[in-house]
Amino acid sequence: MDKTIIALGLMSGTSMDGIDASLIKSDGEGYVDLIGNLYLKYDSELKNSLHNFCNKINSLKNIKENEAEYESLERKITVEHSRIALKLSNKFNIKPNIIGFHGQTILHKPSEKFSIQMGNAKLLSQLLKNNIIYQFRKKDINNGGEGAPLTPIFHHTLRKKLNLKEPIIFLNIGGISNFTFINNNCLVAKDIGPGNCLMDNYTKTKIKTDYDIDGKLASRGKIDNSLINNILDHEYYNSVSKHSLDIKDFDINFVKGLSIEDALANLNYFTAKIISENIKKEFNSNIPIILCGGGRKNKTLIFNLKKLLVNKLLNIDDYNIDGDFIESQAFAYLSIRSLYKKNISFPQTTRVKKPITGGELIVYT
Repeated sequence: MDKTIIALGLMSGTSMDGIDASLIKSDGEGYVDLIGNLYLKYDSELKNSLHNFCNKINSLKNIKENEAEYESLERKITVEHSRIALKLSNKFNIKPNIIGFHGQTILHKPSEKFSIQMGNAKLLSQLLKNNIIYQFRKKDINNGGEGAPLTPIFHHTLRKKLNLKEPIIFLNIGGISNFTFINNNCLVAKDIGPGNCLMDNYTKTKIKTDYDIDGKLASRGKIDNSLINNILDHEYYNSVSKHSLDIKDFDINFVKGLSIEDALANLNYFTAKIISENIKKEFNSNIPIILCGGGRKNKTLIFNLKKLLVNKLLNIDDYNIDGDFIESQAFAYLSIRSLYKKNISFPQTTRVKKPITGGELIVYT
């Protein structure tokens, strides 16, 4: 029996700048057809409101204390998710069978047994008149996992689709960086440090821009190796033992007092250094790395990674796949697997006790 269906995946990353939406057709196993993608940028008011809210939230208690603001923001971003989903469906004249709704991560604290993704799935179901899968991380965390990363099983399917040789590493550089190592159907994954979050935090705070385009400002600055080594003594060894990370695990205070170019140069190199040290600690230098996520566009970051790593660095875009939408495609794929009760997380990807499915279903009525 053909179990192939169409799913729409929605993802808003830790950069909190907008929503990625993707349509795919898949059986939740080895077959996947990538139909199309769209991006919706948050307006400046919503984006600033989200950042300001997250900056003052450090616990479930904080969220409860700011419940009215949380619910107001949640409704606004849910409406935005419905807008981009409808726009993408109309563009391809396709009504998906299921929608994978990740939501906006507000606080990720698996050590305290929670990960909060803002988003009202019931409202989204009513707005789109469709069934929704959400709460992808909850079951994993409830069973001893860290709820992240969840994209490895999709990376595994992409590897097969692209006929890539094993072993191989997918390196996703989003707000946080994570890798998926694939060899003989064995998946190993973890977060390995900051991605764009430190650089983006700096540009938003200091120069009121979303990010350092192509890493141009960073390319003009001077790297202070003694400064980097001092902070690595703290940050790298503090973070390396963690399996999943939150953007609040790192900060930009160590570049205070530097010029804008020098600060970004050091944040950029620091990010590349943490990523490369973690990869070198885990893997041989002959394993090729495929780059995904927005960080692959930061030319200075990639230059630094190439300087620090011997591994061959490849770009997912060279395989005719847009590297901006891997995660939204992944959550479309995970929604199908969740619908069919297939496993979405594994001991070597999230530290969950045993392979487990996830996601909760909202049926439109």
